Amino acid sequence: MEAGLDKINHLFQSRDKALGSAEAVTLARAASALEKDNLARNADYLAKCFLGNKYTLYLKFPLLCRWLFEYVAPGGYCYFNARTKHIDRTFLEVLGEDIRQFVILGAGYDSRPYRFREQLINIKIYELDLPSTQSRKKECLIKEFGAIPDHVIYVPIDFNAQSIKDVLVEKGYKPFEKTFFIWEGVTYYLNTDAVDNVLDFVAKNSKAGSSIIFDYALRSFIEGDYSTYGARKLVKIWEKFGEPGLSGIEDGGIEAFLRQKGFDMVSDLGPEELEQTYLKREDGTLLGKVFGCMRIAHAKVKKCI
Repeated sequence: MEAGLDKINHLFQSRDKALGSAEAVTLARAASALEKDNLARNADYLAKCFLGNKYTLYLKFPLLCRWLFEYVAPGGYCYFNARTKHIDRTFLEVLGEDIRQFVILGAGYDSRPYRFREQLINIKIYELDLPSTQSRKKECLIKEFGAIPDHVIYVPIDFNAQSIKDVLVEKGYKPFEKTFFIWEGVTYYLNTDAVDNVLDFVAKNSKAGSSIIFDYALRSFIEGDYSTYGARKLVKIWEKFGEPGLSGIEDGGIEAFLRQKGFDMVSDLGPEELEQTYLKREDGTLLGKVFGCMRIAHAKVKKCI
């Protein structure tokens, strides 16, 4: 058993920490897509194609994979599963609102442009990410599809050094088209100014009615309150990645926060809502618990500011 735990701990270490982080999360998503219960599993059947050989081995034993994740990162396996399902649902709902552009900020191994290709006809798709992660993703896509899909515009970016607007406009992005943004698994690794800058970009460079979905950490957690489920071990994992939590939003303050940034809040789901909505099995029992310090917000641009 100790050998198994050593191996799963290795998932949270990598020479390229951005790649290691993305692949660990993808493993949890791929494993939960194999859940036997129809209600409990997510629909990301492509997650597995982004895993290296050593990670793919874990998928032969999905129950063990879930147990090991729960041991190392309590709440992580179920959080990534519920987050995937919630963002998928929101994404499909928003596509019915005359969206013209779809932007994934910090795309990692997000597979939505490929899983939902038919629904995205006539919508411009932009994936923004670090060059190293994007390069490996393209290699995986070539292996899966035989070529890099030509319906996606890949935008390499160093978020700390380059302007989102500059790199997007250069690739054909139209600032006042109705756009849907996904910003998944990123905000808590950025400082407050960086978070503000991204939201400011979305509010000022997309048509009213455009929207963004993102997850965030509670400020109380970032400031040292580890009393919620999984919080203490999550901090240790972030330390292994070398990606400490840098920003959070005040507990209960998301609506006011978004209003100040030029958005109307559509929804804000916390642990209980995510568990009850996305993790119930067919017999009514829960698959498990999610991180207690994370929430997922969906907000619409209310006006050009």
